[in-house]
Amino acid sequence: MFAEVNLNKLSCITCPLNCEIKPKTSVRISFCQSFCFSTWPEGSSFFALGITEGVLKRSHTWIYSGCVFVDFSISYFRSFLDRAWLDALIETKLKIILVCDKHLQALANYWFKNDDNIFLILYPGDKIDTIAEKIKRKFLGHHAMTVRGEVLSRLEFNILHDLSAGQDCVVVADTFNLGIRSVYAAKQRVEKKMDADINDLFRYSYAL
Repeated sequence: MFAEVNLNKLSCITCPLNCEIKPKTSVRISFCQSFCFSTWPEGSSFFALGITEGVLKRSHTWIYSGCVFVDFSISYFRSFLDRAWLDALIETKLKIILVCDKHLQALANYWFKNDDNIFLILYPGDKIDTIAEKIKRKFLGHHAMTVRGEVLSRLEFNILHDLSAGQDCVVVADTFNLGIRSVYAAKQRVEKKMDADINDLFRYSYAL
């Protein structure tokens, strides 16, 4: 069973007060002398603890503005199939850092390639020291981040979106004016890049 998740809520994890950032910003945040840090979606205490203990405590010297760390994992796969999640986080004016798992790495890379609002991606297998160095170099502006691994193309993303929404391949082919073989080929590429069947990705993610 999944824990209850509120996709619309965002709270600061910088101190025990846990002031609300969204949907209604706490007045206390306006007077806070510290940078605001948050995790999204709310609901995973283990993810928040990992960010606090494993990332923030080691990298706080180099973080020069507030950040929201996104649990970009299979659990929230359905949330990342349109840009509503990204628009909601952009409103916070916090740096957006994706923490992806192996299945959603190609999808995380797609969003990074197609939207400048993604500040950084932390990849599966990144060691704590590597993460600290990546954050340091990114905030100091030493280099632009390069993506690691596969990237979904725009066509592959669109087909992933429509198939996950319940459309069959014939309808998808008609929507994008493609041959049915092209749709099946794109579907196979998506599943290879994400190392999972699309139906499994959908099955193991939260219902919206």
